[in-house]
Amino acid sequence: MSTYGIKFPGKVFSGDGSLSELTGIVKDHGARNVCVLTDQGIFGCGLLNGPLSYIKEAGVEPFVINDCPREPSAYAVKDYYDRLKAQQADLLVAVGGGSVIDMTKILSVALTNDDLVKDLRAPGAIVNPSVPMVAVPTTSGTGAEATANAIFLYPEEDLKVGIVSEKMIPDCVILDVSLTCGLPAGLTASTGVDALCHAMESYISTLTNPFCKMLALEAIRLICGNIVTVYRDGGNRAAREAMQLGSFYAGLCLTTSSTVAVHALSYPLGGKYHIPHGVSNAILLPHVMDLNMDCCREAYTEIAPYMLPDADATDKEKWPEAVVDYLYTLMNVLDIPQSLQEFGVHPEDVDYLTDNAVKVERLLLKNPKKLTRDEIKGVYQKLLK
Repeated sequence: MSTYGIKFPGKVFSGDGSLSELTGIVKDHGARNVCVLTDQGIFGCGLLNGPLSYIKEAGVEPFVINDCPREPSAYAVKDYYDRLKAQQADLLVAVGGGSVIDMTKILSVALTNDDLVKDLRAPGAIVNPSVPMVAVPTTSGTGAEATANAIFLYPEEDLKVGIVSEKMIPDCVILDVSLTCGLPAGLTASTGVDALCHAMESYISTLTNPFCKMLALEAIRLICGNIVTVYRDGGNRAAREAMQLGSFYAGLCLTTSSTVAVHALSYPLGGKYHIPHGVSNAILLPHVMDLNMDCCREAYTEIAPYMLPDADATDKEKWPEAVVDYLYTLMNVLDIPQSLQEFGVHPEDVDYLTDNAVKVERLLLKNPKKLTRDEIKGVYQKLLK
């Protein structure tokens, strides 16, 4: 095994009521120009009221940006960069889901690395440390609060791409379950399965390691033990808190390992057809894990007791199939779409999807099985029947 390591956010505050720690965080950073970023949904339902009040308790009047897009475009960064630069932001607070947190992460480094604004994919553009950032997630799925990644859309290429830098890992994370209890059932399901993807993909990645496996197995246990409950009863705080921790642990996995083919095949679906990231991953997860079966029997056997606590120990040789069967069943229970046709994808689009998925070598090369073009094409074709 090659050298491996794990990178954590600077501080993590968790538990019901942990949002109040925001006052101390602002004081500890000596921040005077605190900028809060969120989207119109979060702002409109009043979830920003708590964070703003705790920042004001630190004696600071925050500047608010409440229109972060649901699908951050690489070209939207310049507008937000200009607004934050004018405010001389010295602490950024992201309150929202993965899109809000990703936008805030990239802005935290853009403010100190001006060349990044010209081209997010410019090699070596991120050199200087970021503006300090606090991530306050309102979903339990993306794990963006724990990762060094940010996902952006390049509209002219119909493609979503991942930007990676350890300098984007938040300085502080607040995991307060109260901010997730109003999440609609559909988003609860898709973001929860996205977190499950992070845990499972990082576990079978060629970069997996003991740190990753420990975190991934606990994430799988927490997510699989609670996702159906929160889908059916969004007010169950114990289950919500378990999902939030599971998502965070799964996000930590990505700082020491990587997603693989599920995410690689997902990117073209989000780029051209604007299928939400969690939904496209959820649609693909059982099919890709099934495709990887012959290279992952040992890994699936290790995962099974955490995913299927009632698995029959006398039938251990069947555990890999049981894991994949569970994934197919779970997507049905959570009402995840079963066909890409629902999103305007047609059989004649398969070659386009395949061509663009093949280009995501950064992830495909870490998949435990070397997938052929025909195998990738076959997954898309199966989802159009």
